[in-house]
Amino acid sequence: MAGYQGYLLMIGKKKFPMKYIAASTYISSPNQRTELKAYTNAQNKLIRQTSSRYRSKVEFETPPLFLDELEEIRQMINQALINAVERKVSVKYWNDEDLAYKTMICYAPDIDYKIKGTLNGTLLYEPIRFAFIEY
Repeated sequence: MAGYQGYLLMIGKKKFPMKYIAASTYISSPNQRTELKAYTNAQNKLIRQTSSRYRSKVEFETPPLFLDELEEIRQMINQALINAVERKVSVKYWNDEDLAYKTMICYAPDIDYKIKGTLNGTLLYEPIRFAFIEY
């Protein structure tokens, strides 16, 4: 089974619960190439210089969440922070290109929180988009 161990993400040292990843929203962009220089020569041939270091990105949406569920996710991310100001975090993820788990030091971009309403004295949030982008 190519090393898959039943989870997609490990934030710090905790497996991210699959119940918090809405079906069909998980997008993995592993091993993205970075162009250092590209140009067309006199023979109209494209010349590319690509970095040997690849970067990955993982993003997904949650299902609607209650406040205590969001708090569980936030605690997991906050405990894995390497640098809170930069939102730098260590994430182990399933790399679909390499068919193996990889670890990346990444940042989590700004998050928009949209409140759907309240229910039984607690907040209910619309789906929340999380992303982890490798440095």
